[in-house]
Amino acid sequence: MSSSSSSPLLSTARSSILKAASMLSYHAYTIFLFSKSDIKTTLIPVSFFALGAAPLSPTRSLSHALQSILWIYLHVFHFNLCNQVRDPMEDKRNKPWRPLPSGRITLANAIRLKRIAITACLLLSLCYSPIVFYSSAFFAALVPMYHELHGDQHWLSKNLMNAVGYACFAIGSTLIASADRYKLDFVSSLSIFVISSILATTIQAQDFQDVEGDAEVGRKTLPIVFPNLSRYTPLISLLLWSLYLTIIWEISLPSSIAFTCLALIVGVRYYFWRSVKDDEWSYFLYNIWLAIAFSMPGYWRMYKESAAL
Repeated sequence: MSSSSSSPLLSTARSSILKAASMLSYHAYTIFLFSKSDIKTTLIPVSFFALGAAPLSPTRSLSHALQSILWIYLHVFHFNLCNQVRDPMEDKRNKPWRPLPSGRITLANAIRLKRIAITACLLLSLCYSPIVFYSSAFFAALVPMYHELHGDQHWLSKNLMNAVGYACFAIGSTLIASADRYKLDFVSSLSIFVISSILATTIQAQDFQDVEGDAEVGRKTLPIVFPNLSRYTPLISLLLWSLYLTIIWEISLPSSIAFTCLALIVGVRYYFWRSVKDDEWSYFLYNIWLAIAFSMPGYWRMYKESAAL
């Protein structure tokens, strides 16, 4: 075959490869945009927690860790899809860069993707153990209660349902990261109970920056119902939890002081600095505090449990 006849074939193949790569990157970025807001607030802290709370497999720890992070991300993606297909107009006002308001995907296709994501979460969970599957199934049942039945409209139900949702995340991901995927040991169970309680009492930290948008859609978050009193809650709850966490996980005195000082900074910021931009920065610092709190069971396993063996 002459070079002149093969040249169009090579050109066509190159064009097809470039077109496929462009389409793949476009869809990958669309998927990223659905979950962009929750990578730092959910994916990273829960991954820290799961890898720390789990008694890791001594021979397959990296594999189990990567599978656990993937499992968390799929469930975060499922939650984001359910949230964003419910009211695209709200995102058009508050987060116009998201895939639906920006026109990267149609509502019909997003709904199809939501159904695929739910099915993928359940089937993947079924591959691990019954408890992992139950965690995923309970989370799948909780999501429409949170969205379609308006569990997110009142601060009490919103806080409690967020805590239960995080517990589902924590149970499934911790088991996947563990050497034994069929049961939780005492440390894992205690860690999940504590972190769920922390979220039930502090998750309103995310609501201060969204007061205007939440009020427009009729939500009754804690900062809306109690605009002044709610400003005290981050300071009080974070300081109390800091004291408790540093005691039960046997954190060294210098680290305990630093962790408590971070809680104090976050709480003071929420009370004295109240603009939307200030609340965004306070929430960023809150997530740093939360990520450290999530990682404490891992510290205990690495330095305290191993020393006792």
